[in-house]
Order: sequence, then structure tokens, then C-alpha cells
Amino acid sequence: MRRTISAVLVVLGCVCAPFALVGFWMADRVVETGRYVEAVTPLAENSTVQDDVADRVTAVVAESMRELDTSMPDHIVRMAVDSVVTGDGFPEIWRRANQEAHRRMSARPRDGDVVLDFTPVCELARIELGHEGVPAAARLPALHPRIELLSATDLARAWAVRSWLVPWRWAVLALSVVLLAAGTFLAGDRLGALLGAGLGLAGGMTVLAVLLVVVRDTALSGATEDGVQGRIFVAVFDALTGSLWTWLRVIFAIGLATAIVAFFTRRRL
Repeated sequence: MRRTISAVLVVLGCVCAPFALVGFWMADRVVETGRYVEAVTPLAENSTVQDDVADRVTAVVAESMRELDTSMPDHIVRMAVDSVVTGDGFPEIWRRANQEAHRRMSARPRDGDVVLDFTPVCELARIELGHEGVPAAARLPALHPRIELLSATDLARAWAVRSWLVPWRWAVLALSVVLLAAGTFLAGDRLGALLGAGLGLAGGMTVLAVLLVVVRDTALSGATEDGVQGRIFVAVFDALTGSLWTWLRVIFAIGLATAIVAFFTRRRL
């Protein structure tokens, strides 16, 4: 019975560890607007992000130009948009778009999706087209090209996870430590329990890593036809989860090292 209780405690402690890690990561990178924006701002210099924003804005502007019965080729619009997204002003546009998107994410979800609004890119592209001698650009209506980051449904799910993990992260961490310590202490074979705890921690981090990959790949494969939405989400996701991956690897290494030391120590005795 004691051996069974010890094993159960160790398993529960290992199960709690990934939840605690995700809670601390969310508190550090996802909850605060400043930390969120800090993480994603460098993406403004990412060529893939620039291309994807340019794709979306070009599509919207070119469609509007066609509605004005102009015969201007799309590549002329693309050149104007490219000059904007590769220019000095784009990082600030990207920062503000993400700042506003995070404010929407931080509000308790009620309706609507979380989107990145690139209206300023359209306005600057309109000016650029005017400079290039395209008079029809002055007749363009107000355009609001947007790229969805989270649907209302996904936002509600993220809020549910956040509302539980972030406030309780310290409690979950303490519970994990106490359970692992108690399980090891109660075990008749403490080195064996330590071996199991190390492998369990490494296994828990492996499961978390697999889930992160699945979320990333699902977002990419479930993107819109042009693929822009999925690629932008993945770029933001990768920027935010960089620190999570770092700590995940650290805990995995600690768990594996603990298991190896316990295994060889146990063999010597």
C-alpha cells in the first residue's frame, strides 16, 4: 500500500509540473501587454511577416482598385505596399497593431475575433501610389485589411486556461514539489522513486513539447486559403513561446539527469 501511495504521489507531482510551467509562462509573456508586445515587436523585421502583411494589404488594395475600374497591374500595388512594410515606419505600425490585439485578448471575451489591423499600411500605400503617378489612388475608400490571430472561440478557450493557470501557478508549483517530495520520502526504495520522478518530469515536458508542436501545426494547416493567417499566428506563437521552450528543455534535462544519477547510484548499492 505504501509503495502504491508513493507511486501515485510521484505521478501526480509530475503531472502538475507542466501546468505550473505553462502558468508561469503565461504570467510572464501572455498576460501583460508590455511583455507581449516586447516579445513580438522584433517580428516587424521578419521577411516572412513582411511578405504576409504585404500579401493581405495588396489583395485588399488591388481589389478596391479593380472596383474603381482601373487597369493598373497588381504588381504596381505590391511595389507600393512593399515599400511600406520594409520601411522605417512599419515596426511602429506592427507594434501598435499587436498592442491593440493584446488589449482585445486581455478583455474578457464577449464577441468578435482578435485581429491585427493594418489600416495604416493601406494609407501609406495610397500615398506611395500617388507619388508614383497613380491618380486613382486618391479615390480609394477607407480600407481595413485585417489578419486574424484568434477566433472568438479560441479566445474563450485561451481565457479559460489563463483564468485557472495564472492565478494558481504558485499553488500548482508548490503542490508539484510537495507531491514529488512526499512520494519519494514514503517510498521504500527512494532511489527507485527518484528515478521514476526524474523520468516522469522528463516525460511531462515531452508531452508538453508535443502539444506545443500540435498547436503550431494545427494553426498552420488550418489557415485560410492564402496561408497568411496561419503563418502570422505561427510567427507570433514562436516569438511568445521561446522562453517556454527554454524552461521546458531545462526541466527535461534536470529530470533526465536526476533519473540517470538515481539509476547508476541504485545499481551500485
